[in-house]
Amino acid sequence: MKKLSLYIIAGSIALAAITVYSCKKINAINNNTVVETPYSLYFSDTSGTLFVSTDGKNHTAIFSPDGKPCRSFITSGENILWAKDSLYFSSNNGVNFNHSYDSLYWKSDASVVPGLSVYLNQSMMINCPTWGNRVYASSRAVAAYTSSGTLLTNYMGLVYSDQNGALGSWSFENTYDTVGTDPGGSGRLPVYMYSFTQLTNGYLCALAFETPVTMTGHTRRYERNFYKSAKDQIWKEVTGNPDGVTSLTFGNVSGVPLPPHNSVPTTGFFTLGHINNRLIAIDEMGGLGAWYSDDFGGNWTQYTGLPAGRPLLCVASPFEEIALIGTDSAGLYIFNNNTRMWQQNNNGLSKNLIVRNIAFKETVFKNGTVQKYVYLATNQGIFQSVDGGNNWIMTIAGNYVSVY
Repeated sequence: MKKLSLYIIAGSIALAAITVYSCKKINAINNNTVVETPYSLYFSDTSGTLFVSTDGKNHTAIFSPDGKPCRSFITSGENILWAKDSLYFSSNNGVNFNHSYDSLYWKSDASVVPGLSVYLNQSMMINCPTWGNRVYASSRAVAAYTSSGTLLTNYMGLVYSDQNGALGSWSFENTYDTVGTDPGGSGRLPVYMYSFTQLTNGYLCALAFETPVTMTGHTRRYERNFYKSAKDQIWKEVTGNPDGVTSLTFGNVSGVPLPPHNSVPTTGFFTLGHINNRLIAIDEMGGLGAWYSDDFGGNWTQYTGLPAGRPLLCVASPFEEIALIGTDSAGLYIFNNNTRMWQQNNNGLSKNLIVRNIAFKETVFKNGTVQKYVYLATNQGIFQSVDGGNNWIMTIAGNYVSVY
């Protein structure tokens, strides 16, 4: 089915500013400037137009605006996967999109988490190239039960595809550690996995929440952390639960969980990123800041240096060399490895910039030279850095939602 109303998620721009190196010509061809491995970058504006670029400057609109901005965007194999209320895919470079999967978790599901408005969440989908391009996506977790109360389907809140997200290729993945190992315990089901990131060691990590539980007149919502070490391994939970609430006991009972582990569900909404093998969680609602974990989410420590009360919209670690966080109206922040703190990056960027998404690409030239690029999708335009995120230039003006 040809679908014309799609969220356009994003990808951004690529290739730019090719530095001229010492020339070595063969048959009158300068191998220092001949691209051997090109790439495509996709990006989307607030009207839902999808663009593609191969140089970070020149770009072409490949999907007309439909008034629906994107939520998440990835590529898998030859397919483009694009999420809004439903998930769509294109196998012809964005010329046409068709339904891929209909039941993504969406902000209209407010009854699941009262007061929580889920909108832009780039990490709600992930493609795992080292796992044969397996794709995971957050799914509306409407679990089915038998008459005796046994769970039947989709109680982990995610789906996966081993066919690049093609229609009909999605399956539930419900198996997780329930035998008390690594580090032990199983909690209430169902959970709602909604954010994914894959560490450099290949481990896939996921953040989930469960339906709020009212106990002694207080509504509790716990962020729960899971990981799996390989495609064919089961999910394991490492969530801390120092409150010791019996009916909510799971994972590492002595660990330090993400806040609010004993609060109303409207005070924070974390999504995941990473740098090398360190997990990073950012609060997209703004009140709880950014946290990190070196044990897959069993114990969390809060970062310092970020603006108080500002929504943190995106996190990325381009080439595993730097860590960046984009904010709502407070610009871009970069992690300083010397001070161990986050600091604002103003070189070419305004202090009040809205940074919604971060992407990175590289070009390999015929002589073996590699040029790395980092891109930002912002309310002012697409910005590009060719020096590891230290300095930025705006290459395309506009109001952009996402880039990939």
